[in-house]
Amino acid sequence: MNEEAKTSYSNSTKADFEIREVGRVLSVRKFIVNASGMPYCLNGQVVEFANGVLGLVMGFTEEKVQILVIGDPSSIRAGDEVYNKGQQLKLPASKGFIGRVVNSLCQPLDGLGPIEPEEYLAVFKVAPGVMERQPVKETLESGTLIIDAIIPLAKGQRQLLIGDRLTGKTTVAIDAILNQKDTGVICIYCCIGKPYSSLLKILDILKEKDALRYTIVVSGIASVSAGEQYLAPYTACMLGEFFMSQGKDVLLVTDDLTKHAWIYRQISLLLERAPGREAYPGDIFYIHSQLVERAGYLKPELGGGSMTFFPIVEILQGDVTGYISTNLISMTDGQLYFSS
Repeated sequence: MNEEAKTSYSNSTKADFEIREVGRVLSVRKFIVNASGMPYCLNGQVVEFANGVLGLVMGFTEEKVQILVIGDPSSIRAGDEVYNKGQQLKLPASKGFIGRVVNSLCQPLDGLGPIEPEEYLAVFKVAPGVMERQPVKETLESGTLIIDAIIPLAKGQRQLLIGDRLTGKTTVAIDAILNQKDTGVICIYCCIGKPYSSLLKILDILKEKDALRYTIVVSGIASVSAGEQYLAPYTACMLGEFFMSQGKDVLLVTDDLTKHAWIYRQISLLLERAPGREAYPGDIFYIHSQLVERAGYLKPELGGGSMTFFPIVEILQGDVTGYISTNLISMTDGQLYFSS
């Protein structure tokens, strides 16, 4: 057999295959699925159900794997197959996301067609270390005169906006986005647990003021699944890190982390984790600290970009001593307190 025939035979006998674990759904509890038969899965890995819906591994025992469904769980049934390829959750990122409205899986929601990815980045990532950062030194103007005059904000800072509902927290955050026009700052607005009507009002303002051309909107509104609401701020942060690594300045508004904590409490209770203060799980501090720690000002050799955080937290009757509010106060660089 000559070399050409050998090559042809070799190519014809090659089979396309992939290595994956195949498990079975044991039970479905709202948006939490218990499955068996995947002994090599790890926390944070992404799995796929037989109907194409994705899931995130949130915990496991010797007998079962606990999976958070990212999408619609209504079509998942006991006995369905679930596949684990041993991959961490990575989502697409590119400059094409600017001016678009996407969900927690970076899928476009605005009907303007698909977005071409430049690379795939991990959604959950360790924050840059101290040696990878430089001191904050540049001012980020918020567009609110009293804030810029008395307590100026810096690029790479984490500034908490805290107050009762309807006290103007989102208004100040949106004003900060509008004020970045023609400054080169990329803005990301992440909506968590808010009604669709609220998101539409914000989109109308951004379009009217011509701010969408430098803004990305990540939607985790109240009508989507708990998994998508949980992922929304991490997805927004991942998109911000893509631009920060290219030397860009990024402003990220997360509106709001109180509702994000509520969603995580629901998830943890369905995972049967031990409830603590106000029924929140023991790691409620970590899920927010791992997020806000990713803000910062990188050294020039790492791109020299910055990511500024404006996390919003809602309190009740001016009480800043609540569990979530005190957690966020302790992990941010400064706070703006709103009261009517």
